Amino acid sequence: MAKITKKKLKAQPTVCFPSTLESEKLTGKLYGYFIENTNFYNITSILSNDINKKQVDICEVFKEKPAQNLSDKLTGYYDEKGVLQFITPDNILCKKEPYSLKLDVFSRNIGILESDLMLKTGAMMIGCGSVGSLAALSLAKAGVGRFLLIDNDIVGYHNICRHQCGIYDVGKYKTEAVKERILQINPTAKVIVQNTIVQDVPISIFNEFCDKDTIVIGGADNREGDLYAAHIAKEVGMPLMSIGCWERAFAGEIFYSLPDGMPDYSDFMWAIGETSGRTTQNRKFYTNEEDLAKAAFEPGISVDIDFVTIIAVKLAIDILNRNNQNYSPRLINHLSQYTLICNTNNPNIGGENAEIFSYPLQVTTSIEVPYSQKDKELHNNNNK
Repeated sequence: MAKITKKKLKAQPTVCFPSTLESEKLTGKLYGYFIENTNFYNITSILSNDINKKQVDICEVFKEKPAQNLSDKLTGYYDEKGVLQFITPDNILCKKEPYSLKLDVFSRNIGILESDLMLKTGAMMIGCGSVGSLAALSLAKAGVGRFLLIDNDIVGYHNICRHQCGIYDVGKYKTEAVKERILQINPTAKVIVQNTIVQDVPISIFNEFCDKDTIVIGGADNREGDLYAAHIAKEVGMPLMSIGCWERAFAGEIFYSLPDGMPDYSDFMWAIGETSGRTTQNRKFYTNEEDLAKAAFEPGISVDIDFVTIIAVKLAIDILNRNNQNYSPRLINHLSQYTLICNTNNPNIGGENAEIFSYPLQVTTSIEVPYSQKDKELHNNNNK
């Protein structure tokens, strides 16, 4: 008896491409990738292979239909009416799906965030580790269009369980790995990388990148870098945020300052006194217990680090939109300048310090940061 077989029909080939390609009648090589089982061509870059070195030129566009199709990739051309067409090597006409970054990539932000304004904002990231990588990618998804990534560390296997990058990024500078991920979200983003500590970044880089629409986010393992960046932020008139996790990430903290009218990071450092002195520790230093200060730092798991970081990102988006009258703030009117976030108040994880929290997932809303004595006198004199 003959075996009955059912032939599976292959989907019509589809080409997804930037709408500017057709509107500006561009020609030349296009970069992206082909997914065989869905018959889908995703063109991610026009005329340059700048998103990911693994992308290949999958198409070439001509002013008019060539005499012969390309044998190993898509052939693109403009027909008699000036309409862009795509043909496979097998001479099959493709379905077209043009996309726009504003209308498609950021479409789910419409009504919440204004893409035109967000794309003009910037983030200067001090550290691109577990905190910095998540903050950078979350801000890119919110529409932030400019990034200055500063970190001298390299992605290792021990980072994978907490970092936003993965195995194929091992051996890369964290800045370069995060840059690739940002450009996969927004290929038009301006991303500058500095594979060094913030103190060694040339001043010319700051002069070129920094403005009042940029936020400085410190997420490195020590306060020294944040303090240096705070001086730059104050000089330019930029807001600053510092994010850090406590031992085992059982809790974390967020500090922010706006350019005018509130204590800055140096005031914060003065307020916490000796607890910030160990800047060479591979950790942020938040406790006043000397025994814990001498203990080896035990980093937390990703889900705990991410919880602290996401709250900080929400606050950062509020800060970047502080002058936008059409924006509805989420946290900035509720949280205080210095916020503690508790993942768990179990002493077996956080030690005695965990007992300062009343319940897991507690977010404080009432801790005030005073001016340092010197700044207090200056602040009082200015208000007379």
